[in-house]
Amino acid sequence: MNTKQTEIPDSLPLDDRLSLLSSHYRRYLLYGLSQYTTPVSLAVLTDTVTEFEHGTPAEQHRDERLKIYTALYHNHLPRLVDAGVVQYDQSEDMVDIGPNAPALVSLLESTVEHDLSASGNSLSSNAVDIDSLQPEQSN
Repeated sequence: MNTKQTEIPDSLPLDDRLSLLSSHYRRYLLYGLSQYTTPVSLAVLTDTVTEFEHGTPAEQHRDERLKIYTALYHNHLPRLVDAGVVQYDQSEDMVDIGPNAPALVSLLESTVEHDLSASGNSLSSNAVDIDSLQPEQSN
């Protein structure tokens, strides 16, 4: 898995942004990333994605949680890393916000309410802080 970015584009074309967000697993991972102080472990994000998927605690879905971890690790996380949306330290198994994450914020803001209500998750969209995926503005 490619864990380091050598060249990151200044922005992501719309087709790339739409492609990245076409998977609810990738959207859920980004929603989860916005809820924690980063970096955060992939295991914690997997629990969050599993809870978004099922609307109940991840402990109740051990087999499904393992499938989700595998899908995130082998498919979804590398795509987000390659696009510069997240950074992944494989040796520590930690995920952090990447420099291109802000390019997805407006699209994520338009999907979060739908995704959380469709998943049966009891969290409100207020619990997901999409704005945390943007760099802090200095005054």
